[in-house]
Amino acid sequence: MQGGVIVATGKVEASEKIKSILIEGGYDVLGVCKSGNELIMKTIQCSPELVILSYKLPDTTVMEVYDALVGVCDFLVLTNESYLSIVSENMDVYYLPHPFSRSVLLNSVSMIFQGRKQMAKLQKKVKNLENKMEERKLIEKAKKILIKNKGITENEAFRFIQKKSMNTGEKMIKIAKDIISKQE
Repeated sequence: MQGGVIVATGKVEASEKIKSILIEGGYDVLGVCKSGNELIMKTIQCSPELVILSYKLPDTTVMEVYDALVGVCDFLVLTNESYLSIVSENMDVYYLPHPFSRSVLLNSVSMIFQGRKQMAKLQKKVKNLENKMEERKLIEKAKKILIKNKGITENEAFRFIQKKSMNTGEKMIKIAKDIISKQE
């Protein structure tokens, strides 16, 4: 099974058809909703990765649903040409103009999930880089403390931290934090 999806088109037959296409495509359909309010509640309850919905639902518009759920999941809006510019200009969503084929729907959903995976990898890389930068800042701070307190060069301060790390089996960042905490 691939990612979780909720479908809401306002038309039961259309939603059920999309649901069956998605299930055949290996997606986990978490629910089919008939209204925008039901969709909002179901999305909060189930935390899907993707919501597929039509522009107009019986009790609300896609913009109202988007405002209620922005940041919770991705959206694939099924719309006709007359609403396409409104959707593309006012919301950060994927959209698919009517009519569409089974293969176009599945390819679109697949691309959205691939994009989510790539985004998660990039976010992880960014977090790792941020952590490394923070560690380097702390090591630099510890070096400055050593330079000031011991009257040694920058290279000697680095070597001091490095050697202590090797001798104790602790990471350099731990040694640097210990130096900083003793100074404060």
